Amino acid sequence: MSARAKALFVLIIFGFLVSLYLTLKAHHPESVACSIGGACETVLSSRYAWLFGVSVAVWGLIWYAAGLILAYLAFFKRTYPWFYFLVWSVGGVVFSLYLLGLEAFKIHAYCTWCLSSLAAVVIIFLLTLTSRKELTND
Repeated sequence: MSARAKALFVLIIFGFLVSLYLTLKAHHPESVACSIGGACETVLSSRYAWLFGVSVAVWGLIWYAAGLILAYLAFFKRTYPWFYFLVWSVGGVVFSLYLLGLEAFKIHAYCTWCLSSLAAVVIIFLLTLTSRKELTND
């Protein structure tokens, strides 16, 4: 497995664990450990922390789980789903940037956990763009 593939796996697992933690804390945002300067409680208790009655963290958990399935198919079953990786990662970047916009312009607070997930999503997207040869039959 290449270094890019390992980095993808590590980032997807990291994001999955962040989303899992936030999912477990969704009903008690005041109990979320947040780094200095972060306003996790403010973000996670805002009305924007829920989408269609489901915690945004659960949506993240589902997104990262889909990434784990895609990574498994690509690197162990060799089914080469680069296009699906691209669609998946673009969706993640778009939604994560939307959430960042909400933090900046509506909530006026930033969640350290959310920002770490955003960083993982952006790096996953960049790795996906540069991994076409590894993820296709070409």
